[in-house]
Amino acid sequence: MHLFKEKKSTIVLIPARLNSKRLKQKITRTINGTPLIVHVVNRAKKMGIGKVVVASGDEKISRICDKNKIESHLTLKKHKSGSDRIYEVYEKFYKNYHIIVNLQGDMPYFSDELIKNTLDLMNDKNVDIATSAVKLKEINRNNKNVVKVRVKMDKNKKGFAKDFFRESSSSNHLYHHIGIYIYTSYSLRKFISLSQTTNEKNRKLEQMRALDNKLKIKVALTNHEPFSVDTLSDLRKIRYFLKMKQNK
Repeated sequence: MHLFKEKKSTIVLIPARLNSKRLKQKITRTINGTPLIVHVVNRAKKMGIGKVVVASGDEKISRICDKNKIESHLTLKKHKSGSDRIYEVYEKFYKNYHIIVNLQGDMPYFSDELIKNTLDLMNDKNVDIATSAVKLKEINRNNKNVVKVRVKMDKNKKGFAKDFFRESSSSNHLYHHIGIYIYTSYSLRKFISLSQTTNEKNRKLEQMRALDNKLKIKVALTNHEPFSVDTLSDLRKIRYFLKMKQNK
């Protein structure tokens, strides 16, 4: 059965923590009266692909989830990555699920296409981890806040990742990486069993742990860049966007 339709086998786990660096406590910031994390959960639920749960690194986040009737579990405060955080919750409570979607807690709006196309990659038995990307704007080629993925896309706009980095580059086959990761239960356990690599630590990119250890990461190209919140400017933009969308 097509994975996108197989609701029972799929769980969406959203890692959430307070100690964000560029925009303090961004997860709890409100967008038109509703906390950011609640927007992310609501958007994920609208996709209808399976259970949606927050892996909370702080009691303040858990209280917001409780108030909004969102299923959540409190984790250790410190984890090496978002995938390590969701694994704590997965292993304790949800290890009967076969497909695990690690959805970023700072992405309040994304297209259906983003999730669907990325999930579709998991129908390939050669894939360990699925992720997504959009076309890299020239203005972002030198932007260190934009993570790049080097991948040669096939005619179906899919391909295996060769590298991830933040630095500027004139290389061909570069795309703007979108931080969504989809694992099988096996590949998530494999990822967690691995030690952090030098590249992961230096680049501050958890996906390098997988790539450095020869796990196969397949990338789906999407046409719609999601809204993610890293700065106050991002927050203002998404507030305006969602307000306009609501008023249509």
